[in-house]
Amino acid sequence: MIRWTRLLCVRRRGRPTPGQRAAQHAVERAKAARIEAEERRPEVDETTSKLRRIRERNHFAEMFTDALEGGAR
Repeated sequence: MIRWTRLLCVRRRGRPTPGQRAAQHAVERAKAARIEAEERRPEVDETTSKLRRIRERNHFAEMFTDALEGGAR
């Protein structure tokens, strides 16, 4: 049991390994992508609301046309 506790307490000292550096870069890229996405959120919200309104208008137009033509498609 003493061996395991000693192994768990061992800290790596020195320069980071290539895998650690790659992982750190991946974390930094993910953080940057998240910040960019948060900055673009107002644009995305505006675009989605426009598309939603267009879809609703098209749906209403289809229902109106179907009602005038006397049946469903």
